[in-house]
Amino acid sequence: MKTRAILPAAALLAALAINPGRTRADEEAELNDLPAAVQKTAHEQVGTSKIEEVEDTFEEGQHATEVEYRENGKKMAVVIAKDGTLIQKEYRMSPSDAPDSIKEAVSAQFPDGKISHIKEVEQNDAKFFEVSVKSGSESHQLKLDEAGKPLK
Repeated sequence: MKTRAILPAAALLAALAINPGRTRADEEAELNDLPAAVQKTAHEQVGTSKIEEVEDTFEEGQHATEVEYRENGKKMAVVIAKDGTLIQKEYRMSPSDAPDSIKEAVSAQFPDGKISHIKEVEQNDAKFFEVSVKSGSESHQLKLDEAGKPLK
């Protein structure tokens, strides 16, 4: 009798070990639970790309939804206000793919610093880079224009 009770639990644990994350269907369902305006903007921006994550965020002083997806192999995200307004579109690149102007600006400010995260952001017809830099035991956040000049 005890063996029968253990088998279903073992099967469940094995299934979770094989696929511990959420599925695309889970993320699509979560997107479909959002306000219609957010759904519309998300579908316009993401198109047929695979949605990897949908999460609440806080951007530009307001609650918003961030939809992460892959487009032509690139890790992308869009941030959408609750009224469906596109706040920004992000390309989350590898530090090695950072433009030379950004690498040079980081090196000038933090000679021993290494870029740990970088994203190219399109917002209100402007493009800039949000860069996380690790220098010694400290982390720094930079916002740089395409030429590598700091933005406020």
